[in-house]
Amino acid sequence: MKKNYSLFILLSFFVLPLLAQNKSELKPKLSTLTKKYLHDLQVSKKKNEAPAGYLYKKSNTGQVYISALIKVSNAVQAEQQLKLIGAKVGTKAGNIWTVQVPYNKALEFTQIPGISYIQLDEPVAPKLDVARKTTRVDSVQNGINLPLKYSGKGVIVGVIDFGFDYNHPTFYDTLHAKYRIKRVWEHNINGTPPAGYTYGHEITDTLLIKAQGTDNALQAHGTAVAGLAAGSGYGSNTVNSRFRGMAYEADLVLVGVRRDSISTQWLQGSFTDFLDGINYIFNYATAVGKPCVVNISWGSQSGPHDGSTLFNQACNNLTGPGKILVMSAGNEGEEKIHLSKTFTPTDTTISTFLTFSAQTYKRTWVDIWGDPGKTFCGKVTLFHNNLAGTTTNYICIDDSIHDKLLISANGQDTCFVQFITAAAEQNGKPHMTIDIYNKATDSVNVSIEGNDGNIHVWNEYYYYGYTYHYQSAFSNLAQTWAVSGNVTSTVSDMGAADSVLLVGAYASKVNFTDINGNAWTYSGYVQAGKLVPFSSRGPMIDGRIKPDITAPGLTIATSSSSYSTAYTPTGSNSALTISAYVDPVLNKTFYYSEFSGTSASAPAASGIVALLLQAKPSLGPGEVQNVLATTAIKDANTGAIPVAGNNNWGHGKINAYGAMKAVLGITGIYNYTGEKLSCELFPNPAKGLFTITYNSDKKSDLQLEVYNMSGALVLSENWSATNGLNVRPVDLSDSSKGVYLVRVSSAQGFVTIKTVLE
Repeated sequence: MKKNYSLFILLSFFVLPLLAQNKSELKPKLSTLTKKYLHDLQVSKKKNEAPAGYLYKKSNTGQVYISALIKVSNAVQAEQQLKLIGAKVGTKAGNIWTVQVPYNKALEFTQIPGISYIQLDEPVAPKLDVARKTTRVDSVQNGINLPLKYSGKGVIVGVIDFGFDYNHPTFYDTLHAKYRIKRVWEHNINGTPPAGYTYGHEITDTLLIKAQGTDNALQAHGTAVAGLAAGSGYGSNTVNSRFRGMAYEADLVLVGVRRDSISTQWLQGSFTDFLDGINYIFNYATAVGKPCVVNISWGSQSGPHDGSTLFNQACNNLTGPGKILVMSAGNEGEEKIHLSKTFTPTDTTISTFLTFSAQTYKRTWVDIWGDPGKTFCGKVTLFHNNLAGTTTNYICIDDSIHDKLLISANGQDTCFVQFITAAAEQNGKPHMTIDIYNKATDSVNVSIEGNDGNIHVWNEYYYYGYTYHYQSAFSNLAQTWAVSGNVTSTVSDMGAADSVLLVGAYASKVNFTDINGNAWTYSGYVQAGKLVPFSSRGPMIDGRIKPDITAPGLTIATSSSSYSTAYTPTGSNSALTISAYVDPVLNKTFYYSEFSGTSASAPAASGIVALLLQAKPSLGPGEVQNVLATTAIKDANTGAIPVAGNNNWGHGKINAYGAMKAVLGITGIYNYTGEKLSCELFPNPAKGLFTITYNSDKKSDLQLEVYNMSGALVLSENWSATNGLNVRPVDLSDSSKGVYLVRVSSAQGFVTIKTVLE
């Protein structure tokens, strides 16, 4: 008996607690929004319905799912357990997966071992003649002193957006003969999903795409974005060139993500939508053997702005050589939605007010991120006539949810406040989200308290069930003890990944005439050539300069959706409509109009990247960023920009011509680090056998590539160079006669030589 009792003592005090601890450690960490959902689910279960205000997807079988990003620690274990609760795995971007979980299985989902972190889906929102000239795209398209005229031919341009007009003439070639939309995946309707996915409808047949017409008749954003990146401009003038996009011969893959039924809650695109879309487009490009650039003219302020979110990590995992991702920096450059504070023992508090415009719903999130290993507390107080009223008192981070109710000064109205806290998110940082829903007329004050460390605070909120998102600003309301927000670090957290080319906006033109002959100007807002005030600014919180580059983003002429009556000569946006074309076959009028925002600057950059990929299909994200940075235009409007860039302009204005010449090596020898590659090719021309020489001062690994003038790779060989003169034959005798580009590259740089095979 004594022996058994001793064993019991051992189990009770040592083994069982250890087992319990291990079991606890197997459970995933949860984002603050995931914790909030579980909390709201318990309330909604009493009504037998899904909690309101979240993103859901409905499968073709009618099952309602909640979307999430997960970080996987044991893939086999996670996949097995997900199947048991009926969850569906979508994209696998390394160890970051997108999943759809039956909404009523959310609690079981958060207990699954093999998953280290769960981030419930968060929303994002959409953020577009002279632009081709200011970016030097016209020189690239005309092939001035280049081996050929570049048009994006042989490249896939993917656009994830909403409101595509599949029949707009700009999506044909310049003769209206070749239809260039190759694939469509509509997330918002039932049908046949793409392989590996369980929602939406994929259309691969050209006739069926045309017959479908649009993914969303209520919106026009996607038509404008896709047309700017890769529209042919057909019907814009007699030679179909006036409103031509950047990569006008590229093939297009379109993914529609927006939902608009107010009776349901599937309204905005979300992180999982975009990751699934990126993966889908890249997979198609790989299947047809073409390089690809994906444009996302959407963004979100939700997150730590340091590149550490699961979405950011997944973007890094999905991109690579010939797979480039471009995003808009955001349109919050004038919005005071950011605060920061360094706490000290003698300076422990920051206090601010939330100001809502008359047009916005009085609901918002205050999203607070601290330093790893530190903590802080938050408090919300109602003020009336500058006097403090009811308060939540300070709520400190304790990995819990706290619901508070404040009564206004009139004793009748209420302000609902919820604190959702996490001592350490998956990036190790403490995190607090304060969800505020104010039905009172009293002012809302937010105070944050800490003893040491830094905090960064953003103010933004999206709610499913309404047609717009809500945003307030931080203000001191003329109180000396309160602070107002600032416009730094307002670039989109969605584009914080290292691999993403994040694009700000400048004004390429400020004057235009609408279709009714009325002249319009934005000169009172910004002068041509200057940074547009709405363009979001950096830096990222980890110190990285953002945006990377700027492109035209104010009054850019591009295609409009014919399904939107707003862009007609008598529509609500007629002042932006500038041209019409009547399709004689469809007997339908299509329009071109002015488009503004970093929603415009991103596709302008995406189209330019497509031109570069035509010249070098294997360009990777780092190469694209470097070549655009080193060739960017700097002028009197940008001012002097350091080599590292600045947080307004990035590295300057995008320069398609300079970047193309750099990629091709036409300006001489181009490299990233300063070490020159010097090669000679002879005879040139030749009838089939060439010789190339390279002088090196050390051993190095080179890559020898030969491209034809269509951009296709016809020869690729490794070349191990030794110290001194290296000589290598290049045999093109089996190739067709014509012009070729011979390219030699190393880790230090590259050189491209134009040659003729006789």
